[in-house]
Formats: sequence, structure tokens, C-alpha cells
Amino acid sequence: MRKMTLFLQKGISRGQNFGYVALQNKVYSLWKPSKPFQMMDIENDYFLAKFQNSEDFERVFSQVPWIIYGKYLTMQPWSIEFDPAQSFPSVVMSWIRFLGLSRYM
Repeated sequence: MRKMTLFLQKGISRGQNFGYVALQNKVYSLWKPSKPFQMMDIENDYFLAKFQNSEDFERVFSQVPWIIYGKYLTMQPWSIEFDPAQSFPSVVMSWIRFLGLSRYM
């Protein structure tokens, strides 16, 4: 079983920054976890979210993309190789929807 920890990076634009408390309040209201989770501001606009409940973790991680204040919240599972000094993740998962493509291929 993988660790129930995510690294989050808030997408910000010049002049549209929001703080830790605003982010925490927003993710709690969006994710509605069954048990509280810990969130920590680590650096470079990265945050660490550690879940107590594996179902909360799986739901949050699988129901992406999450948009907060009009910005995408980039998430990746915990990894020993993670470097918060890096401005952007080296790998980003993305979801692409092709309109008109059959759902049952």
C-alpha cells in the first residue's frame, strides 16, 4: 500500500496568490474528508497533505482535476525523490477528454 500523502502545488498567477489558511479551508470544503488530514506548507508554493483515511486519499487523488480559485491544484503522491526547490513538477499527469469518442472502447 502506498503512503497516504500528497504533494500539492497551488497554481498561481502574478497578483493572485492565496495563503495556507485559505487553501486549507478550500480543500476541506471541496474534499469533505471523513477524517481530518494534516496539511503543511513546505516551501516554493508546495504543500504536503497527509491523510488518516485511505478512502479519502484515493478519492481525492482519483477525482482530479481540482480547481481552487480558478487555478489547478497539481498533485502527486509522496516520493523520496520529490524536490520542493524545483519550481514545477518534472512529470504531470493530465486528463484529456475527447468529445464524441465512445466511452466503451
